[in-house]
Amino acid sequence: MIVIIIYTIISFLLDGLLSNYMSINIIDPSYFRTIYSIISLVIIYNYFDNNTKYLKILLVLGMFFDIVYTNTFLLNVVIFLIIYLIIKKINIFIPNNIFTINLKSILSITIYHILSYLILLLSNYHNYSIRLLTLILSRSIIVTIIYTTISYLLLKKIYFKIYDKKIK
Repeated sequence: MIVIIIYTIISFLLDGLLSNYMSINIIDPSYFRTIYSIISLVIIYNYFDNNTKYLKILLVLGMFFDIVYTNTFLLNVVIFLIIYLIIKKINIFIPNNIFTINLKSILSITIYHILSYLILLLSNYHNYSIRLLTLILSRSIIVTIIYTTISYLLLKKIYFKIYDKKIK
């Protein structure tokens, strides 16, 4: 479980580190931006037999993401829970391998951005165009695939070497 927590913390810190060193340009978003915390949630899901422990990690990560990065109250917790429910349903039908884990990560990032966009649009907090949303989604695919692939292979190798298959 320690490996999972360390990996989740690293992913959370990567979100902040890269946002500080990558210029955030609303007109021309970077090709190297994605949401590493969501990718970590997708990857660690299959290491848990007990959904309660996974949900605790998800809730804590969502709260920290709200407090540190988005300055919202429970918005990301709710979005992370929705992503969890979708991943849970998908995992029933689709087995885990390098290809499907990448699809799940891309789907999760897409869901996050679309839900955030809709919430911001409905609350009239910050409006941006659907064109910008599609630009953000299309440019985040490359880094999402790279980070997901590296994380999946590395975590699988480390975790299976040290621990049993699932966290009890």
